[in-house]
Amino acid sequence: AFTVSVTGQEYRERKLAGRALMKEILTLVQLQQESDVVIASIGSFELVFSGQRVGRDGFHYSTMLLRTGAEHEVELPVTTTPIGAIARLENALANFDGEQEHYRRRLHEAHRRLASYQPRVGEAFALAGELELKLVQLAGIEAELAASADDDAGRVDGERTIAA
Repeated sequence: AFTVSVTGQEYRERKLAGRALMKEILTLVQLQQESDVVIASIGSFELVFSGQRVGRDGFHYSTMLLRTGAEHEVELPVTTTPIGAIARLENALANFDGEQEHYRRRLHEAHRRLASYQPRVGEAFALAGELELKLVQLAGIEAELAASADDDAGRVDGERTIAA
């Protein structure tokens, strides 16, 4: 069963819920409400209005659906129709199953990769000799750079070296 609560009032009809939601948004925009305010809940998720003044006469707001561990912005311009507002909220919630499956696959892949790395723990790095050689070369280059920086610092102002 469909239920949306807007400022504490429950609605079971989409059009009435959307009308109440858009009325609340319009009121907060007209008041230029600057703090975060929970204006509705749908499916036990809260919808938060967040407004801020921009410049002298401007005002910007966003509506965020608070989901477990994440915020999902739902664009609800004041011109949105009541049914359109509810449809946008429902769409934001509709893909939970798909997202959950996606994260399950990612978790499974991470466990699989971890299992493949476990046997390598404690093994010698195959390219350790080459790495050591490169580190020695890098130390030499850094020493040359430091020496040339010291030479440049000892020059009289105005002298410049031009590389050929």
